[in-house]
Amino acid sequence: MTYLALVATLAALLGAAQMFSLFHVAALRRTGRYPERGQATMADVEELLNTGARRLALRCYREIHACSLREASDAVCALSAPR
Repeated sequence: MTYLALVATLAALLGAAQMFSLFHVAALRRTGRYPERGQATMADVEELLNTGARRLALRCYREIHACSLREASDAVCALSAPR
């Protein structure tokens, strides 16, 4: 299967936005700006929040805690709230 055929198949299965997100996270992992799968910590979530990457912080939180988007959103909001 060629690369273009693989990309077209992924786009059909996942949708363009989700496919872009997968490629984006993979690129961030290669550059070390997003933790490898299974190695994320809450320090990573806080670092992502501090750099303004709230969406990635949510994703990272969900990987750590295996929770719903709502639960992750509430927790990340609590982390980013002024103390």
